[in-house]
Amino acid sequence: MLKPYNKAELTFDIISEIGSDGRNSRTFISRDHQLDAEIVTKQLLKASLRSPDNFFDESKALYASAHPNVVQIHYACQDADHIYLAMPYYRRGSVKGLITGRHMTVREIVTAGCQVLSGLHNIHSKGLVHFDVKPDNILLSDRGEALISDFGKSKQIDLNGVAYQQRHYTPMIPPEATRQNEFDRTFDIYQFGLTLYRMCNGNAVFRAQFSRYVVGDVMDRVLFQQDLLAGKFPDRKCFAPHIPNKLRSIVKKCLEVDPAERYQSALDVANALADVDGSTLDWRLTESPDTRVWEKNENGTSMALTVKRNGESICYKTGASGKRTRVMAACKATFPEKEIQKFLGAN
Repeated sequence: MLKPYNKAELTFDIISEIGSDGRNSRTFISRDHQLDAEIVTKQLLKASLRSPDNFFDESKALYASAHPNVVQIHYACQDADHIYLAMPYYRRGSVKGLITGRHMTVREIVTAGCQVLSGLHNIHSKGLVHFDVKPDNILLSDRGEALISDFGKSKQIDLNGVAYQQRHYTPMIPPEATRQNEFDRTFDIYQFGLTLYRMCNGNAVFRAQFSRYVVGDVMDRVLFQQDLLAGKFPDRKCFAPHIPNKLRSIVKKCLEVDPAERYQSALDVANALADVDGSTLDWRLTESPDTRVWEKNENGTSMALTVKRNGESICYKTGASGKRTRVMAACKATFPEKEIQKFLGAN
């Protein structure tokens, strides 16, 4: 008699833990003996899941969303207590690593942003809302390309064009999540905009803004929700000076409080991002407690603008010959933010 299905054993060794999502999910670097390779294994506690029928929801969503900018799944399996999802191991980490303690250039932001949007468009075309777009969940391939990961919160859109979700990662929630549980794709658009905001300004700025709602270990949820609904978090006026006005406008439109005022599709955002250009693309900002330094190299000529915390600035240009000269237009006793922005070509 033909068996309805076959069972097979998989063997992998856990090497080290690299992350956790609360008490019910843990992530490890593992060695898969069948593949003879290091992989990432996500372990989900069965007891935390509502229904056995939903055990493999995340693996199904990952498999259904196969795309060059979506992390693909190798396989899913289970033991008596856990579900295991096996995925590629990306040694370059996530976008969170790119914006923690450092800044991305505008070119890097636009490139990674368009790659994320390509993956997000594919996810949406499969009738899914991701519900957890954030820097931690954008991994970097060996070639440095951005890939969307972690479908643990993704939900299928129903016949009414909405998906239901009650679990949210507080700093990344859109305003409407404070008063309803049904959402459309603009939920992901808002979270992408917030991710883009963090890419523009660095993680420290975002965390500093969010910290005002937390005293000790207690979060003032009422104040947070009030500011979220009023469009005060995050601060739409706070951008690093090298971020061009076009990019600022894109971020703000993604972060509109009213979902109807946001971009309505990932393709719309991608088309807008593709239009960001100009001399500001390659400035790299490096910060220390006392200074901010912007540097770039174009056709063999490098430029470095240093601005002290008291506003004093000095700028040098170095040609291919190695000769260094002062750029007097940027050497000032006080260099206001608006003028820095203009000098960097961001307006």
